Amino acid sequence: MTKEELKVKVAKQLSIIDDANNQICSDVKEYIESLPYKVGDKVSCSRCDVCWIKSIVPETSCSGYTGKIEVRINPAKKDGTLSNREFVLWSMEIDSIKKIS
Repeated sequence: MTKEELKVKVAKQLSIIDDANNQICSDVKEYIESLPYKVGDKVSCSRCDVCWIKSIVPETSCSGYTGKIEVRINPAKKDGTLSNREFVLWSMEIDSIKKIS
């Protein structure tokens, strides 16, 4: 095998990986759209009794998309208003999110 043949083979595999990564991102975005809560919603979770969703995005790692979501929240202050603090929720915390009317 020559260096050029190796480059062609590697480029082909990298293209397959990139296509798969793009599909994972697309699937996760579709999942995010189907969630019962959206960015800006007032919710409760296992970490905070009252908080607001700051962002919901596909989770990434150094190798690409993981197939999970990253949810960032702003907890309520003691007076019940929106704080500037921001937390990232982890898997079990994400599963506990409930929308507050």
